[in-house]
Amino acid sequence: MGTWDDLRAELDSWAQTDKRATMWWRDDDAVSVTDELEEILSCERSYHVPLALAVIPGKVENGLVDRLVETLDTRILQHGWRHENHAPADRKKQELDDVRPAESVLAEMQSGFDVLTARFASRFLPVMVPPWNRISPQVLQGLPNIGLRGVSTYGPRRQPYAADGLLQVNTHIDVIDWRGTRGFVGEDVCLEAMITHLKARRTATVDPVETTGLLTHHLVHDSATTAFLHDLFSFEHPALSWQAIAGVFPWQ
Repeated sequence: MGTWDDLRAELDSWAQTDKRATMWWRDDDAVSVTDELEEILSCERSYHVPLALAVIPGKVENGLVDRLVETLDTRILQHGWRHENHAPADRKKQELDDVRPAESVLAEMQSGFDVLTARFASRFLPVMVPPWNRISPQVLQGLPNIGLRGVSTYGPRRQPYAADGLLQVNTHIDVIDWRGTRGFVGEDVCLEAMITHLKARRTATVDPVETTGLLTHHLVHDSATTAFLHDLFSFEHPALSWQAIAGVFPWQ
């Protein structure tokens, strides 16, 4: 399992090759203003770590729109439509599914796109974050027709573009133990995931250009999760930099 010393050693290896280990931060399931949301916005402000907030458009409340006007670096991504499962009981949960006709799913996504465009204007980046990080191939291919230009799921990407005109930039470090306690997965697990992806990028085992992504879910953070985020965001190394969200998805 990873330690802070292991992370520093990996970043030292980046520094020796005059490369920058870039990272980005995505937080999912935003709907309303809560104490948990205020905590991550405080982290963004205190540590100057830009935040991509994946908002559920079919459930977004007016208070969230008003609150985010006050933030400087937060960018909004589209988190499906209503974060509702349409998969049968014997399959993993999925909203952007292959159970319904792709046209029906894409019509919902278009509604969500229109809501976020109207509510957040230029703060909204046209990037789809599929709930549960799952999306059917047919729906994926149709996202550019809606106006979406990016997609973000979980795990190292296979290629830079998931479909024609659809840039993919994923996350690689999940702070929640979804299959166990549903609390903090542990400092050592998070650091190991971070080190593993950084090393794979450095050695070109995975796409070296894909920025290493941190995934959080503010609504289920416990005190241990929050403590880790403070430690991570306050960690400094000359070879490590957190990217502005617009830089993570640079439209060519």
